[in-house]
Amino acid sequence: MQRKMDPLEWFGFGLQDLKFAAQSLLRNRGLGLAALLPLALGIGASTAVFSVADTVFFRPLPYGDPARLVWVAIQFPAFKAEFVPSPDYVTWRRGNHTFEELAAMQLNCCSAMILNGADPIEVFTASVSSNFLSCLGATAMLGSTFSKEAELPDGPPTVLLTNRFWQTHFASRRDVPGHTIALNGHPYSIAGVLPESFVFPVDAKVDMLTTLSVSPAASHRDRTMSSWAVLVSSWAVLGRLKQGITLAQAGSDVAVLFAASKADLPQAFPTDASLVVEPLQQHRMGSARLLLLVLSGAASCLLLIACTSVAGLLLGRWAGRSREIAIRAALGASRGRIVRQLLAEATVLGVSGCVMGLVLTNVTLRGFGHYAGRQLPRLSEIGMDGRVFGIALIVSAITIVIFAVVPALRVARTEVQSVLQRAGGFGLAGGQPAFRRALVGSEVAFSFVLLSAALLLIETLWQLQYGHLGFQPEHLIAITIPLQRPAISNDNRNVAVDRILSRIRSVPGTVAAAVGECTPVSLGPIVGAFSRSDRPLPEPLHRGVRVAQCGIGPDYFRSTGGLVKRGRPFIDADFDRPGTAAIINEAAASAYFPGEDPLGKQILGDSQGQWKTVIGVVADSKNQGLNMPAMPQVFLDQIALYSGSNFQFLVRTVGEEAHVTAAIRAQLQNDYPGTFAKFELLDDRIQEMTTGPRFDSMLVTGFATISFLLTMIGVYSVLANSVQQRTREIGIRIALGASPWGVLQPIVREGVLLIGTGCAIGFLGARLLLPLLKDLLYDISPTSPRTYAAAGLGLVISGTLAMYAPARRAIAIEPLVALRHE
Repeated sequence: MQRKMDPLEWFGFGLQDLKFAAQSLLRNRGLGLAALLPLALGIGASTAVFSVADTVFFRPLPYGDPARLVWVAIQFPAFKAEFVPSPDYVTWRRGNHTFEELAAMQLNCCSAMILNGADPIEVFTASVSSNFLSCLGATAMLGSTFSKEAELPDGPPTVLLTNRFWQTHFASRRDVPGHTIALNGHPYSIAGVLPESFVFPVDAKVDMLTTLSVSPAASHRDRTMSSWAVLVSSWAVLGRLKQGITLAQAGSDVAVLFAASKADLPQAFPTDASLVVEPLQQHRMGSARLLLLVLSGAASCLLLIACTSVAGLLLGRWAGRSREIAIRAALGASRGRIVRQLLAEATVLGVSGCVMGLVLTNVTLRGFGHYAGRQLPRLSEIGMDGRVFGIALIVSAITIVIFAVVPALRVARTEVQSVLQRAGGFGLAGGQPAFRRALVGSEVAFSFVLLSAALLLIETLWQLQYGHLGFQPEHLIAITIPLQRPAISNDNRNVAVDRILSRIRSVPGTVAAAVGECTPVSLGPIVGAFSRSDRPLPEPLHRGVRVAQCGIGPDYFRSTGGLVKRGRPFIDADFDRPGTAAIINEAAASAYFPGEDPLGKQILGDSQGQWKTVIGVVADSKNQGLNMPAMPQVFLDQIALYSGSNFQFLVRTVGEEAHVTAAIRAQLQNDYPGTFAKFELLDDRIQEMTTGPRFDSMLVTGFATISFLLTMIGVYSVLANSVQQRTREIGIRIALGASPWGVLQPIVREGVLLIGTGCAIGFLGARLLLPLLKDLLYDISPTSPRTYAAAGLGLVISGTLAMYAPARRAIAIEPLVALRHE
């Protein structure tokens, strides 16, 4: 009867086991490295993904008492948008009974110009209500926050600088509050500087905050106000609940106010408009829920493949020690003692893999910050802190359990007598090879799912970047020039446009140049209602269709490479009579002239009763984004060059764009010194617009590639082990005259069975899981047969190559050597 050991003895024996395991692995460095690499990759990748998921789903927002922060909006399904019209915000802020604060911010951040120095500086601003920071529980690090008067239409124009902008552009000077900057040509006083910890509640680049114009009179809404005017003056709204108030109580409170708004202006709210009142943290998750689910699944697959790969390696190593283990058992070592020694090796590997994995986690998180763009929210809040280390320890512990416990128990259950009676020390009793084959088969199945997902995302990226764009981005330069610079704004703007165009066209390498209010991948400054002279149309919020209006100059479609499908482009005679002609895109033709010929129709009447005649239909371009259908768009022969707008010049070039860009920039500085001009290649814009899909495909493809390589290594190791165990049998068969194919047949059959079974199971898993990717894909079905065929073919071809070395070794066995083999 064994005596019971106290905890100190257990600890001592544990340390002894760990020391022996480390020494054993150091003597067999090849196996140690072969096991550490997949473990580090699996632990590192999964820890990084799970850390992001933890931040987005569970880590509290970086504001005071974040559990009381609420997102309030009206959802308009036709536009896939949530916002609150500004008059309703004023009424709701004053009339609610459940919020301490109800703050507003503009839906999109804007580009502006600081014109204080000799060279203008482009900045990104976000307009908010004066109580925005107090609603978030934030304050200024220097100076003060906005005063209540700052949001009034005639209030003092003030700005708050972000900490990063203050450091980079004001050299961290503490006397900045009270200074004045010229923003878009208008003086603004700097009220203060935000703390470094402040995070804007929407993922956008923000350099400074300005105030919205919140007019108390806006609550007294004109009942004849058009629903489109309500739409364009809409904001995002955040609220801070009063102490003791629940989300349900706040929802009921705002529902009463929403009903009053609909009664006040029914034409502004379609019947499917609904109220949204949800925790701000839940809203911040947004579309990242699906992406994180996909990435977590991919990381889990990679981790499981790594675990099965290491489990196979350890099972092979322990199988090779079966005679030693049997002798130790015969000499009195208990099954628990043997398992403990085997688990000590697994623990050393697991801890080492965790340390290496943390290094990879840090690298991966940095890569997320660089490549993810706005795909993943709150990345700036993630660092190598205690939560990340905790996640790594949990993942490592789970990993050790998965790859070590089951193989160790199987080895420990080996019958001592059967092993000692066997002539050789290779392999364990029958069940162990089957278990290894099951492990590798599961690796093939996981790899099939990951490869299929990666192929779907790669094809999506290809379609977005190289599919039908509706224009030719190659050798196309967009030049943006704000109209705030006195050298231009005080000049006749039409003269300035003509002068700049003539300078651009004179630059060698320029094929065509045009001016416009939009580019092929933007909508233009106005998104308004559509009207036709022969038929009244429903209010735009009810019909769910918007129309973008964009004024363009001569040669616009020649410069962009846009294709006029019907009718004709603008000609010089049209610009002699501006405001009389229009060209629509195919989306507008389908939305407003279904089954009709739009040419010659009268559209977009003004207050003087003047209509514009449709003279052409142009191919759709990606004006809403690469993964969205084109919005109906009308191109006009008149550009509204008002103060605060921008010139947009589109230049088609041949040769090196950099030389053309430098020459145009020099011409501009010569004619208009100090003018800010932003040059952008449309190819680069397309690259930027595909940042999200590129990140998705790059990450999942990386996981799939690693899992694929580990799987092929697993296939090779199983077949090589099978050849080693059958060396004596193969030698006898060759000596008795077996043909090479007769020798190869069992090896090939085993490999085909491994890969075929794994692919079949993986196919079922892919059909079940990959439809979850639907919202991340574009122009391809998640059950695309060619995708599954490509994944299966890749695994079959690679598996065949993995069979080659073991098969060749089997054929090359010498019978005499094999007969002496133990």
